[in-house]
Amino acid sequence: MKKGLNKFILPCLCCLSFYTGTQLVGKTEAAFTSQAEAKPINISTAFVFPSYVHGLEEKARISSEQIVKEQAGLETSVKNGLLNGTADPPSEFLRKKEQITASLEELHRIRAELEKLDRQAEKKEGYEFVSEGFLKVDKLLIRINDSLYLQELEQLFNQKLQEREKEQQDQGLKTNKLDEDEKIEIPKQKIDQEETNEEQANLMEEHSVISDQTQKDEEEEIANEENPENTE
Repeated sequence: MKKGLNKFILPCLCCLSFYTGTQLVGKTEAAFTSQAEAKPINISTAFVFPSYVHGLEEKARISSEQIVKEQAGLETSVKNGLLNGTADPPSEFLRKKEQITASLEELHRIRAELEKLDRQAEKKEGYEFVSEGFLKVDKLLIRINDSLYLQELEQLFNQKLQEREKEQQDQGLKTNKLDEDEKIEIPKQKIDQEETNEEQANLMEEHSVISDQTQKDEEEEIANEENPENTE
């Protein structure tokens, strides 16, 4: 009787343990699944980063400083006539002007790119740095445009160039006149020399005639002295 009871209780305990285990695992899995569905993970990517905008601001600053430096150097060269020392002053002026224009175009390109980013960041939170960068570069470009005077420098350069060409032309005319005067002076000296030679020849001829006449007179006088009869 006692052995039969043990055989009956043991299977019942095993069944009870298995059932309890399945219930616990089911509740844990249900709780985990419920938490995962209640708090989903959302991952978003920024379309632009502050480092990129700051890099554009730095490029704009460098371009603006380059424009100011190159324009000041060009002004000094024009006013002090340093371009006249080059083989081709107009080409040298054009080369320096193109350098300034290229830097200005780079500044315009940066401003346009920041403007595009600013439109994309409009009404979005956390992108205030885009608008700030755009406003900085925009003000910088306005200031550079107001300080440019390439047209005035070009007019001044053309004026200086014309004055230089006129001086060279006048110097050339003066040199030609001196050459012509020298050519005229040489024949004049030749004529004067010929006149001097002619005068000397005339003097020598007169002197010769006088000498001959004197000698003749002396001979006649001697002859008369020797023959007094001829004198009577």
